[in-house]
Amino acid sequence: MRPRERMKMAGPESLSDVELLAIILRTGREGKNVNELAQEIMDRFDSSLRSLCNASLEEIAALDGVGLAKAASIKAAFELGKRLYAELSKPRTLLNSPSAIFEFCHEMRFYEKEIARVLLLDSKLSLITYSDVTVGTNNQTLLHPRDVFRLAVRANANALILVHNHPSGDPSPSRDDERVTLSIAEAGKILGIKLIDHVIVGRENYYSFRAAGKISED
Repeated sequence: MRPRERMKMAGPESLSDVELLAIILRTGREGKNVNELAQEIMDRFDSSLRSLCNASLEEIAALDGVGLAKAASIKAAFELGKRLYAELSKPRTLLNSPSAIFEFCHEMRFYEKEIARVLLLDSKLSLITYSDVTVGTNNQTLLHPRDVFRLAVRANANALILVHNHPSGDPSPSRDDERVTLSIAEAGKILGIKLIDHVIVGRENYYSFRAAGKISED
């Protein structure tokens, strides 16, 4: 079975280093199929991914049947791996209180237009990523649950926090703020992605729907 077919059937973790390298290479060379070329490359670097990773682009490209395009694909794959490791190694931001949320979004105090921000969290309420999803006029913004949960599903989030600012400086919620909060909370129950809080950022302080008892704890 070819490496791509095995990956489809059993997942990438089932493939050997040589088979994964063969997928990156895509094609072999005259007299050698792609698996044989991948094995030859690994043999050249003593079957060590570390040695292959540390090799220069020119060194890899100079190997018979490799060339610049294949060498660039190999280096790009290693670079993505390094960046993923760096991303996973960063300490996560814990957003488990309204004050922590307000501190994280403190720059929103000075925005002249309303902006809605979605904070996407893992099961421990640590930040995965965030996105500003709408930009409104100086006194209103529109936000739909589908825009919010599209981001949450894409990030594989367990929970989310909604934040938006009031350019007036007064964080008191409007009827529209309450309506949007309710609709997102209800949609989250259906999708299994909990709305932890909706925080409105004012100039000097904030309003938390959860602290005010308007978002249930269950």
